[in-house]
Amino acid sequence: MKRCLLIGTLVLGWIACYAGYTPQSVPRRWMEGKSRFVTNPDGLLSVEEERALVSLSEQVWRETGVEMATVALQSIDNADAFDFSVKLFNLWGIGNEQNQGTLILLVQDSRDIQIRTGGGVEGLLPDAVCEQIRQEDMIPLLRENAYGEGLLAGNRAIAKHVTTDAAKAELLLGYKPKEVTTMPWSGLSIACLLFIAFLIFSFYSKTRCPQCGKRLTKRKDTLISRPTYTASGRGVHNYTCECCGYTWAVPYTIARLIQASSSTGGWGGSSRGGFSGGGFGGGMTFGGGAGGKF
Repeated sequence: MKRCLLIGTLVLGWIACYAGYTPQSVPRRWMEGKSRFVTNPDGLLSVEEERALVSLSEQVWRETGVEMATVALQSIDNADAFDFSVKLFNLWGIGNEQNQGTLILLVQDSRDIQIRTGGGVEGLLPDAVCEQIRQEDMIPLLRENAYGEGLLAGNRAIAKHVTTDAAKAELLLGYKPKEVTTMPWSGLSIACLLFIAFLIFSFYSKTRCPQCGKRLTKRKDTLISRPTYTASGRGVHNYTCECCGYTWAVPYTIARLIQASSSTGGWGGSSRGGFSGGGFGGGMTFGGGAGGKF
């Protein structure tokens, strides 16, 4: 009986060792009092490489507030590396409350390398730039199994883009959406009037069909590029007439982000006065970046 239990324990241990990670099972280094920026549970990086990555990430964080996380894993089984990186990014909340964070995920057995960006740095690190970093700075080293050097090269390239004077000025603005205040209801009559006004507005705000002149149109918006603090965003209104079926598109511009009317206290304020090694700041990604095999 004892022999069977021992064999069973060994089998379960073997399965645990070779089973791929899930976003939930990736170790959270900060829970162990270690740096949050580099996660290397399978020893794919040397101690010196890990220290270099931590040092670079902490320097960028102090200068800009951008949180650069690096995760090197042996396996995620058959999971899609893109989906895994997005889930891990959002689960950990990489980046500050302005979504100024990046994640580089390396998966050894499937030879995947993913760069994910938070919404607050997509203007500085658009998808094309991330793909260029992946192809030119990282993949040549990763193909030689120089994982630490490849990850360090990728993070250095990212750091170069977010630490220029122009980039720091954009990151410093710290855009926050304005708080929405709700108007208290004074009675059921006001609610009914507002509902009727909404129905009237919904009808007359619809665009007339250029072909049949009816107002029965549906609109679907397509986002082409998000606005940043230095550039406007772009999108397209796609209209379909419910009467004659005619379709047409109208491009539109999204205004640049503006600074919130609150005092920032100067660059490098007390919020980054010292590194505590705790968790991340609650950021998220919309899937921006680049990724693929190496």
